[in-house]
Amino acid sequence: MGIELTWLDDRQHVLGLTFRPGWTWDGLRAAIDEADRRIAAVTHPVHLVIDLRQAGRLPGDFMRVAGDLLDSGPARPNEGERVVVGAGPLLRMAYGGFLRVYGSRVANRPLRFADTPEAARALLAGAAGLD
Repeated sequence: MGIELTWLDDRQHVLGLTFRPGWTWDGLRAAIDEADRRIAAVTHPVHLVIDLRQAGRLPGDFMRVAGDLLDSGPARPNEGERVVVGAGPLLRMAYGGFLRVYGSRVANRPLRFADTPEAARALLAGAAGLD
């Protein structure tokens, strides 16, 4: 249950956040705080792979809370790209809505989407420091 954070490579360039059924907004905030600590502990860019394939149902009040989280300020100086794995059409559409509502505040920290972890790695393949 919850959200698991793991480095997806030995050089700590890709941090994975894996959502499990029963995750909560408080759990997400705690996971974001932990991700911030891990990203701040290194000097090179860190890319995020956010895996929703096993997330289960969304907690209530999704649009408001997710919008607040997406609009939570500028990216960390060494935060790289963010790729969401397994987001369905509804979540992708909601992200388009966030872009319209929050504008450049969200667009400055864009999300990319992939159907599988392998597709996410392919999206990140061109990023500095990744093979």
